[in-house]
Amino acid sequence: MKPSEPATSEPGGEKQVEPAWLLSLRHPAAVDSRLAGSKAASLARLLAAGMPVPEGYVLTTGAYVACFANNQSDSEATDPAAAHGAVPEPLASFLAAALASLGEKPLAIRSSGVAEDLAGASFAGQYDTVLDVRGRAAILEAIGRCWASSFNCHLASYMEAKHVDVRPMAVLIQPMVEAEAAGVAFTANPVTGSRSEVLVSAVKGLGEKLVSGEAIPDEWTVRDGEAICRHAPEDAISVQEVLAVAKLARQVEEHAGSPQDIEWAIGGGKLYLLQARPITTLPDAETSPARAAIPIDIPPGFWERETSHFPQPLTPMFRSFILETENLAFRHIFDQFSLLLETLEVREIGGWMYQRLVPLGGKDRRPPPRWLWPLLIRLAPPLRKRIRDCAGTVRAGMPWKWVELWYGEWKPWLIRRTAQLRAVELTDLTDEELIRHVDVLGDFFRQSFKIHMMINGAQNVLLAKFFFTCRDLLGWDEARAVDLLSGLSDASSAPARALAGLAGQVRDNPRLHELLLNLNDRTVNRLDRADPGFAAAFGRYIREFGCRPIRYELSGPTVAETPRWVLRLLRDQLRQGYDPARDAAALAATRSRAAAEARAALAVRPDAERMRFEKMLSRARQVYPLREEHGFYDSSAPMALMRYAALEIGSRLVAGKQISRQEDVFFLEVDEAKDSLADGGDRHGLVKRRRDERAWALAHPGPASYGDEPPPPPSFAALPGEARFLHEAIMWTIDRTFAIQASSRRNARSEKVTGIAASGGAYTGPARIIMGESEFDKIQAGDVLVCPITSPVWSILFPSVSALVTDSGGILSHSAIIAREYRIPAVVATGNATELLRDGQMVRVDGGKGIVEVRS
Repeated sequence: MKPSEPATSEPGGEKQVEPAWLLSLRHPAAVDSRLAGSKAASLARLLAAGMPVPEGYVLTTGAYVACFANNQSDSEATDPAAAHGAVPEPLASFLAAALASLGEKPLAIRSSGVAEDLAGASFAGQYDTVLDVRGRAAILEAIGRCWASSFNCHLASYMEAKHVDVRPMAVLIQPMVEAEAAGVAFTANPVTGSRSEVLVSAVKGLGEKLVSGEAIPDEWTVRDGEAICRHAPEDAISVQEVLAVAKLARQVEEHAGSPQDIEWAIGGGKLYLLQARPITTLPDAETSPARAAIPIDIPPGFWERETSHFPQPLTPMFRSFILETENLAFRHIFDQFSLLLETLEVREIGGWMYQRLVPLGGKDRRPPPRWLWPLLIRLAPPLRKRIRDCAGTVRAGMPWKWVELWYGEWKPWLIRRTAQLRAVELTDLTDEELIRHVDVLGDFFRQSFKIHMMINGAQNVLLAKFFFTCRDLLGWDEARAVDLLSGLSDASSAPARALAGLAGQVRDNPRLHELLLNLNDRTVNRLDRADPGFAAAFGRYIREFGCRPIRYELSGPTVAETPRWVLRLLRDQLRQGYDPARDAAALAATRSRAAAEARAALAVRPDAERMRFEKMLSRARQVYPLREEHGFYDSSAPMALMRYAALEIGSRLVAGKQISRQEDVFFLEVDEAKDSLADGGDRHGLVKRRRDERAWALAHPGPASYGDEPPPPPSFAALPGEARFLHEAIMWTIDRTFAIQASSRRNARSEKVTGIAASGGAYTGPARIIMGESEFDKIQAGDVLVCPITSPVWSILFPSVSALVTDSGGILSHSAIIAREYRIPAVVATGNATELLRDGQMVRVDGGKGIVEVRS
């Protein structure tokens, strides 16, 4: 490249030669985002408005275009990373001379994309930032890294989703602020949409500690001129400084004309503005939910909140097909067993999910006395037939046959079908083909969920039979009998074990190790540069384990969509020294020891009893792993496929200006989303109303139950043996899995919270309240995870935490099983631990006694 004299403009005097390649932030042309990129242009406008923006320069998009158009081979033109750090002469020499005016201070060098920080497409974390840059060589290398980040594959995917092409890039160059404290501020609450408060987060030192998750920030809310501290583990700033940050944020908002997300720092007693961008995912304002109150229509019967799967209100899209699917599947399994109950019904009431055991006939009524049952059975042929069919199901061994079908037919079919549907290139489909594909996915989900419920039913019966056997022959309760199954829930630990294999590669590579220890939003993009082999292995990991939602909801991201989170868990494994082989050996030892004790106790018993125990143990050890395994194949993977298709619809609706944001599609029902794609109609109003309804539901959580609690269920003693066993098994397993009554009670004191002892051992550490996957970044290695409930996918978190406390769930819940597989203490069914405990509190979790105590 032989450029004309590069343009420059210095703060003291302006000299410009076209093309303009280097501009001061004070230069009038620096406010043009096409030349300076959106980030630098925004700061130039704020600096001109008198905001405390550090002085600096912007290397313009003209320099980027000229360098890559004239200085690279064909291969480098498509991959500027190949010329990483290769800023050509004479631009390199000119930069060194021009930047000398900034003195010897270390520099912050940041990418500034032309469509970055815009409404609807923030590009947060998609480009590179390099901090603490010193010396000519480091400056040129940092600029090369910023340029190279414009070609990474993650950015390409992001641009495709947002329907933008923004390849030309500017680079912002500023002196580093020697920060005593730094952080972010939002001029509207990004969760509730409230415009009347400013949220301020702060850490000591550089703000990179907050972005990387290295530190848990102080959290403040400023409303009506009053600063309220929500928690302050860092104790980074004073009340006066919080108010100053909030005032600056409001000034930026007033200047921009919309709610803003700013980055700030305090250095040498002065407050600096480092970045400002519009909040791109803001819910509707807090006043609107009052106009969108959800009518509360209480159906007949007794309804209890279903928190084990639905701790939050559902989005309209998920609700529109999961309710019908679940209710059909429940009715099918109850019919298969011919139970003296019609079904377990799930309903939405006031935006929250409730469930009800429906008796035969559909109405709650006092059951007949035990002495009357034989007469009723003789006089009511339908009842007699149902009981006969129920007993026949047990005699025919149907639950075990379903387990055999799982291994022999259902699981292989689900694997094949998932692979076929996953291979469909959604972006290649026409709108009509995409609509048909969604219908195919809906059919697949309904089929797979029927299998899901049949395997659940089989597990319930067979595991109950095993635990009953241990009770009858050994006098063991379930807490002791579960040791016989220790370490067999292989699917629970498979993602973390595979991640441990990747951690081994990191330990052997100092460059990778340093990269992960300084994890930030740009780390994923740097893996290939640090170690191509590891990057490929990480890609295979995401491919194998990524097709599963993090929570039981279509609107929640899948593992594949959160690679930075996965890398953070990998980093935590390194810090914790997680060793899956050691855990597996310890669990196997527990299992062997329990089996030896059981066999020793049965040695003097009749052969028939010993044979009965061995048969039940053998079957339980084949069934117990299914508790976690089958959910991935018959619910998680089908849900992920439906999510991906919904996002593709959302992308097309955004392109057609029918909705504002891609994720708005989840506020449409499935049929509404398909209709929108077909008719091209505007859906902004409908999405707004649905968002308002969800905000109203979140602000008005429903009670633990509706209706009068029914009398106790009828005694099963009058039923024939097989029918009596089946009913007792189903009711026992439902209670041990969901613990609905225990989970509905409320602890009155935060100093001592009690629940169900779910996994033995004791641990003292800081509590971390996690209400959903959006808060996973708060988790630090060694924390006590306190949450409403966990889903199976959360198992990947467990090597990072040292104890578990949940509001709901029983000893056979996903939460309890996963905790035992990772050998961490767990207390479940506390009812309200997430309300009583606070972030950062030191707590002692006694998983053997079911007690959580706050330590001063």
